[in-house]
Amino acid sequence: MRCKTAIESHPPSPMVVICESHAALRSYLNAQASKNAIRTPPVPEAHPPQFWSPPENGVVKINVDASWNSEHHMAGIGVVLRNSSGVFIAGLACSADADSSIEAETLAILEGCNFAIQQGHTRVVIESDSKEAISCLNRSIPRGRWQLYPILCSIRNSCSTFWDCNWSWVPRTINLAADHLAKLAMLRMSLSIWVNRPPSSLIGILDKDGLPCPPILSA
Repeated sequence: MRCKTAIESHPPSPMVVICESHAALRSYLNAQASKNAIRTPPVPEAHPPQFWSPPENGVVKINVDASWNSEHHMAGIGVVLRNSSGVFIAGLACSADADSSIEAETLAILEGCNFAIQQGHTRVVIESDSKEAISCLNRSIPRGRWQLYPILCSIRNSCSTFWDCNWSWVPRTINLAADHLAKLAMLRMSLSIWVNRPPSSLIGILDKDGLPCPPILSA
């Protein structure tokens, strides 16, 4: 302020000097506090599991996935149901009309819910590798894309029939079984259902999950 007054003939302002002095002091004290503070180790990021895990006892896990063909606006949908022992219960592969990949993924969740209802299951966990679809179901449906609103509402209505229903996002590496049936559906373009015994092409993938497949039948 003294330089501005002497060189630039700027009228002095005591209030500006006080404010700038206080700001400089606060900055200095904050820097010293940060320098002397005990550094806490960074909290490691939570990484999702890399292998499929069975649900708790009495619960059926539904893995769903979709494969989308942008040229023909067609989707292949795959659904796999397994119990708490990891045993394959049922699987489904079908095709559907879809205008986007996210619409196809959302339709796969709806198909998985309806398939589980048809099979008579009441306690389920649904896994999908679509973060957007799972986020809409866990939070607020109206905040999602308007194109998905009718499908998301149908999912909520279908799941109201379950006694217990939970949603979960998983990476593609955990969802390989449903991914395989979705791709298989694109090749067949017709409804296929397997109960108790999976298709032979799926056995290797289920076996990599470290779980019994085909199921061991007692004598």
